[in-house]
Amino acid sequence: MRYQVRMLDSKTGAEGSYSFEHREDLMQRPADDVVSAFFDYADREIFNRGHVNYELNGVIKNKKQGTVVAIGQMYMEGDRHDDDNLSPFTIFISKA
Repeated sequence: MRYQVRMLDSKTGAEGSYSFEHREDLMQRPADDVVSAFFDYADREIFNRGHVNYELNGVIKNKKQGTVVAIGQMYMEGDRHDDDNLSPFTIFISKA
């Protein structure tokens, strides 16, 4: 199954649109598992500076519509975990 992701970077104003393949029942899993599936993909295919860590501040799943919205902060592994290195984000995930 293909999933569509829109990611907004609150620090820089950058935004991206991505799609990734995952198991068909992904949206039946808890919302943080859906976010984790995206970041696993992003680690392999998007981020080129190394492993990305993230913290979720909130996540909402609409079961009927099959969507997940999450807000949090990400940072590169090895970077200091302070305000200068944290990138706030919002992501929207849905079936493509």
